[in-house]
Amino acid sequence: MIVSILLAFFALLFLGMPIAFTIGFVSIGVLLVSGTPLEVVVQRLFAGVNNFSYLAIPLFILAGNIMGEGGLTKRLMALADAIVGRFSGGLGMTAVVTSAFFGTVSGSTVATTYAVGSVIVPRMKEQKYSHSFIASIIGPAGVLGLIIPPSITMVILGVTTNISIGKLFIAGFIPGILLTIMLCIYVSWMSKKQGFGVVENAHVSGKEFGSILKSALLPLLSPVFILGGIFSGLVTATEAAIIAVVYGFILSMFYGELNFKKFKDIMANSAVTSAIILIIISFASVFTYVLTVNRLPEVISDFFLGFASTPLQFLLVVSVILLILGMLTEVTSLIILLGPIFMPIAMQYGIDPIHFGMVLIMNFALANITPPVGLSTIAGVNVTDRKMGIEHTFPYILHVIAIVAVMVLLIIFVPQISTVLPGLFGE
Repeated sequence: MIVSILLAFFALLFLGMPIAFTIGFVSIGVLLVSGTPLEVVVQRLFAGVNNFSYLAIPLFILAGNIMGEGGLTKRLMALADAIVGRFSGGLGMTAVVTSAFFGTVSGSTVATTYAVGSVIVPRMKEQKYSHSFIASIIGPAGVLGLIIPPSITMVILGVTTNISIGKLFIAGFIPGILLTIMLCIYVSWMSKKQGFGVVENAHVSGKEFGSILKSALLPLLSPVFILGGIFSGLVTATEAAIIAVVYGFILSMFYGELNFKKFKDIMANSAVTSAIILIIISFASVFTYVLTVNRLPEVISDFFLGFASTPLQFLLVVSVILLILGMLTEVTSLIILLGPIFMPIAMQYGIDPIHFGMVLIMNFALANITPPVGLSTIAGVNVTDRKMGIEHTFPYILHVIAIVAVMVLLIIFVPQISTVLPGLFGE
């Protein structure tokens, strides 16, 4: 059964069928073979998204799009440029730091890449950064929106695996900051080696920095309201997403950069993006039902328990599996399909659920940049030069993949990186 499902699954993927319909057709095929009434499909499609927490997904997407179009991005970028612009490769580092800042108000990888890239890529081209290097930085930097809270991926993972979304949020701070620093060091080193960029912002006076910080202060308060509301117990993650939307809308109107046409486009784009994610979740719910009925999670669990004798071995094996699958399919489907299977096994190994959640998150970040189906890298290529292909990002993308892979190993071997902050908060 497992072999048949995998063969059908990957055959449809290689034929170019969208991931949601691939999952759906395979599930329906198994149900037909087993004689199960197809009414189950409709029931599971509805049940898959009938969860209040999932409302946070379209809301965070909407909040990120409003903030990206409403003038918040360029204010965050000015602050990032004031901090790192004077170093070698300063503009490239500004792209990374701005992505980290924007990740605190967006929660989406691709949204972060497009919001930051649309503003900074033309400037990077002017400073003679190679197109390959730009795409390899601006795309992968978008995964900081997946790691740094609030994160749409963390919401999906929290719901599907029953992990505290609030604790996942705070667990992402240290890994997100570490990855930001590592990427900045790489950008600076490579820029100096290849002669990319020039230092535009050699010195920013205290008065100028104060003015820039004042301008960026209101956008930077967004994560304070979101996470503060969650950890104070006043709001849920979904209600915090509503706060993000309202706050972003008010700021955009205050800056005078949001008109009716922009808002109409934002609503349409947010609806399409949300629909794509929720359709995947719905069909993945059907697939999960098929796996459960055929007791495939038990088979997989027994395999792991027999093959990996220690928690560390289990985490490494899971990471290898996610690396391979991440090169072939989209991250959201991996969360829905594998999260409920791997989490009970992790519990049997005695692994802290927050630690395991962050191991999965970092692996999903790696999957997002790994060709051929690395959506963040593809987004980076599109925002840099639509005539480019993902193959043109070599060899720089390989360096970035290695950096993120090192971060995955750090999370695995040093659990405290992801558990120390959540441990400071009670249930």
